[in-house]
Amino acid sequence: MLRPALALPRVAHRSLVALAAFAALSATRPAAAAPIELVEARRNYMVFNDVDGTVEHNNWFARDPFFVGYQAIEDGFLAVHPDDSQFIAIYTTFELPAGVGAFFQSMANDVHGIGYEHAAAIDAIIPAPYFDDTPKSQVFGFMHMNDWTWHVLPELGGLDEEWISLVFGQELGHAWLSFVRYDDGKTDLLGRALAHWSFYLQTGGSPIQGHDWVDNQDGTFTAHPHDSFQYSDLDLYLMGLMGAKEVQPWFLIQDPHDCVDSAKPDKSCAPADAFQFQAPTYTVSGTRKDFTIDDIILFEGERIPSYEDSPKSFDISFLLIKRPDEVLCEDELEAIEAVVERSIEMWVEQTRGRGALVNRTASDRPTAPAPSCTPDPSGTGGESESDGGTSGGAGTTGTSSGGDGSSSSSDGDTSAGSSGGQDDDGSCACRSDGGGRGRAIGLLAPLLLAAGRRRRR
Repeated sequence: MLRPALALPRVAHRSLVALAAFAALSATRPAAAAPIELVEARRNYMVFNDVDGTVEHNNWFARDPFFVGYQAIEDGFLAVHPDDSQFIAIYTTFELPAGVGAFFQSMANDVHGIGYEHAAAIDAIIPAPYFDDTPKSQVFGFMHMNDWTWHVLPELGGLDEEWISLVFGQELGHAWLSFVRYDDGKTDLLGRALAHWSFYLQTGGSPIQGHDWVDNQDGTFTAHPHDSFQYSDLDLYLMGLMGAKEVQPWFLIQDPHDCVDSAKPDKSCAPADAFQFQAPTYTVSGTRKDFTIDDIILFEGERIPSYEDSPKSFDISFLLIKRPDEVLCEDELEAIEAVVERSIEMWVEQTRGRGALVNRTASDRPTAPAPSCTPDPSGTGGESESDGGTSGGAGTTGTSSGGDGSSSSSDGDTSAGSSGGQDDDGSCACRSDGGGRGRAIGLLAPLLLAAGRRRRR
């Protein structure tokens, strides 16, 4: 979920910041901005202009200004599209602030037993554990996926499937994950911003972090890096996609020491709020503590609604928001089609087929041809431009270091992962990988995607 930005190492959430008094949060919000304006409806998404720059320049990490940007998006979208989605996901042709790869913001919650009491105490946006900040719409989750070029590989490389698996999986997963505690409120299951799993938690390779640790039966544990991610049993339970009786036990490595594969010069161990690592393996000594789902239920209470009563399919709409003077060429627009299609496919795979996403912006209406992406040999035109080229073309994405979902850490320890701790402002949004995400977009073969109405959580 998240606030000012629970984000990933390149991905993200908002930072969970201590909430001010509720009265302060309910103070008059800044003046509303102009709604975004529809440009065209594509097969899988809708293109909008950021009329007055509100979306690009908005402060997404404090409650009042957040709603200025969000309301401009919701108002513009619902002016031309039915209110039929629980999630809105936006891609842009411009970047979030340096260090933020993407974020999820919870707009409403009525689910008990998943730890929202703890999230509300540290999240800068949500006002209470059970709330509805979108009373005029079905939306209960907003995903800012950042510059769309972050989701494709340079040159002719196609989709960046590792990034999509991590970022889309983590951001959508934040609608339910991960805040739960055990015993008298112990938080050692958690890592970055207390909204992701600990580096040392056995999660099987969840997009919400943790690792697929193997117990070597000699006091050491080994993990391998992942290039794709799948929700754990605990994740699926909290998401309402698995019954409590199905959840298999898991473990946490306590007192980690002697990390022999650490990339740090002193071989010290990664902090609990780290994530990915670049070494071929990561071996650590420590003490194994086993858990069952009963440990979570005993402290958090049973999930309500239960697995039997929880929705298994969710409606989502995809928007591309650009500057008014930008023109994207046909191959760029087709690349975004492929990003959307693959994001949905991979999310369903991550749930092991237990969850489904319905793309409510999918359409079979024909679209007008866009300019060719092929440079004009005469040098007189033929390549889309805007202020020296669209940011969705050879984009120049983030250059900040570290993050919770990428492959490098903010302190240069690649073994500690790109995850890292909270931003100075308390944000937990995803971060960039430190090397920037500038892209030269090549031709991408689009995938085909075929394309309940009550609020569902």
